[in-house]
Amino acid sequence: MPALAVASIFVVAGSAVALAAPRVAGMAVDSALGEGSPGRLDAIAVILVTLFAVRGAMSFAEQYLLRATGGRMLRALRQRTHSHLLTLGPGFYQDRPVGELLSRLGSDLERIQGTLTQRGPTGARAGLTFVGAVAILFTLHAQLAWVALCMVPVVVALSYLYGRRLQSLATRTQDQRAKVSAAAEESLSGVRTVQSFGAEDDERARYGDHLDRLLGVQIESARTVGLFSGLLQFVGFSAFALVVWYGGRLIADGDGLTPGELTSSLIYTFAIASSIGPLGTLYAGLRELRGASARVFQLLDEEPAMSDAPGAAPLPESANELRIDDAWFQYPGADDFALRGVSLSARRGELVALVGPSGAGKSTLFALIQRFYDPQRGAVRIGGADLRGAALSSVRRSVAVVPQDVFLFSRSIADNIRVGRPEASDSEVRAAARAAGADEFIRELSGGYEAEVGERGVKLSAGQRQRIAIARALLARPAILLLDEATSALDPDSEATIHRALTAAKAEVTTLVIAHRLTTARLADHVVLLDRGAIAAAGTDADLRDTSDLYRHFWTPLSVPGSSYEP
Repeated sequence: MPALAVASIFVVAGSAVALAAPRVAGMAVDSALGEGSPGRLDAIAVILVTLFAVRGAMSFAEQYLLRATGGRMLRALRQRTHSHLLTLGPGFYQDRPVGELLSRLGSDLERIQGTLTQRGPTGARAGLTFVGAVAILFTLHAQLAWVALCMVPVVVALSYLYGRRLQSLATRTQDQRAKVSAAAEESLSGVRTVQSFGAEDDERARYGDHLDRLLGVQIESARTVGLFSGLLQFVGFSAFALVVWYGGRLIADGDGLTPGELTSSLIYTFAIASSIGPLGTLYAGLRELRGASARVFQLLDEEPAMSDAPGAAPLPESANELRIDDAWFQYPGADDFALRGVSLSARRGELVALVGPSGAGKSTLFALIQRFYDPQRGAVRIGGADLRGAALSSVRRSVAVVPQDVFLFSRSIADNIRVGRPEASDSEVRAAARAAGADEFIRELSGGYEAEVGERGVKLSAGQRQRIAIARALLARPAILLLDEATSALDPDSEATIHRALTAAKAEVTTLVIAHRLTTARLADHVVLLDRGAIAAAGTDADLRDTSDLYRHFWTPLSVPGSSYEP
C-alpha cells in the first residue's frame, strides 16, 4: 500500500536523524571542553534542536500513516473474513460456536493489525538503529564497538529459547479467549432459559471457570514475557556499563579517545542496548502473529460446502415448478441416509404439505431445496434445471423460507421485512405485512414499522415474530415458498388470517409446508407422508385418511386422559 511505503520512508529517515544526534552531541562536548568558540557551541545546539524538530515531525507523519493504514487494513480483513463466513453452509456452524468466530473477527485480527502496524515498524526502527549505531560506533572506536556487541550472542540465544515458548502461550491465550467469548455469547443469548430454570449460578460458575483458565495462561505468559524482557534489558545495559568502564580506562590511559567521542559512543551503545528490547518484542510478536494468522487463514481457507459449478446459469425468473427426482441424502458423518429415494413435484399455485414424525426427513428436504446440501443420488430441479448447475445466488432468490424458529435482526420491523428485498418501498412493506396479518399489531407499537425488535426479536411475541417472518417471505416474491409450520405459534384467529393469506398468495408461487397441524394438512392440495426418509404415502388429505393407517395414526389425538392435543 502506498501509505505503508511512505511511512517506511519516514521510519528510515527518522532513524537516520536520530543516529546523527549522538555524534553532534559528542561534538558539543568536545567544543565545550576544548578551545572551541561559544559561537560554535551555539551553532551545534541549534543543529541539535533542528534535528529533534525534524525527528518529531517525521514521528508524527509515521505514526499517523501507520495507524490510519492499520485501521483500514483491520477493516478490510474483518470485511473479508465476515463475507467469507457468510458463504459457509449450516454444517460449518454446527461444530463452531458463534462466540469463537466472533473472537477470531475481534482479538485475532487486532493482534495481526498490531503486529503489522505497530510492533513491526517499532522493530524495524530498532533494527535500523541497531545497525546504524553499530556502524557508526565502529567508525568512532572499533574496540568500543566490539565491547558493545559482546551481548549479541546472548540476545540471540535468549530470543531463540523464549520465542517458541511465547508462540505457544500466545496460541493458548487466543484459544482460551475464544472459549470465554463463546461461553459469554451462549449464556447471554439464552438468558431467558437460564433465568427460567434458575441456572444463573451454574452459568456464572461455568463462565468463571473459563475466565480462570484464561487468567492462568495470561499469568504464565506475563511471567515468561517479563523474564524475557528483564534478561534482555540486563544484557543490553550490562554492555553499556562495560563501554563506560572500558572507555573510561582508555581515556585514563591516554589512548587518544576524546571525551566527546566517549560521549557519542556511550549514546550509541545506549541506543544499541535500547533497541534490543523492541527487537526481542518484535520477534515475540512475529511468533504470536503466526498463531493468530493461522487461525484466521484457516477460516479463510474453509471451502463453502456449496458453490457455483463452472458455467452455472441463473434460474429463469418464471421457473416455479419444483421436482425432486429419486433424492438420496446422507449427512456428513451420519451412519444412515436421511432421505431414501424421495420423488415429488409441485407446480405454481399448488400447496404441498409434508407430514411425518420427527426425523422423517422433512427439514432435510427443505435444506436440499435451498441447496444447503446436494443429494448424493438423484436431483432437485426448479423449472427443470438441476440446482447443481444453477447459480447459487439465483437459487436462494427463488426460494423463501419461514422457519418455525424465527430469527429477527436487531433492527426495525421494516428492515426485518425488507431482508429479502432491501429496495422494497414502504407501501410494499405494508402490503406484505397486511397479507401476513401483521399490519394491525405493528401500527399499535410505539414507532410502528420503525420500532426496534431487540436482539433476535425479543421485544415481540412468538406469534408476532412469525407473522413478520411470513411478511418477509411474501415481500421477497419467491418462486418457491417453504413454510416450516409457520402458524404454530399463532392463535386461531391469526392462524385463519395466515391461511387466507397463503391461499391468496399461492396462486403466484409453489408452496411447500411442513404440517404439524391438521388444519394445515386440510388446506393442502397434496399431502406427502414421510417416514424414515422415504415417502410412505401421497395424495389428498381425504385420500390418505381412507388409505393410510400411518396417516390416520399420525393425526390421532394423544390417548392421555383429559387431553385435547391435536398435532
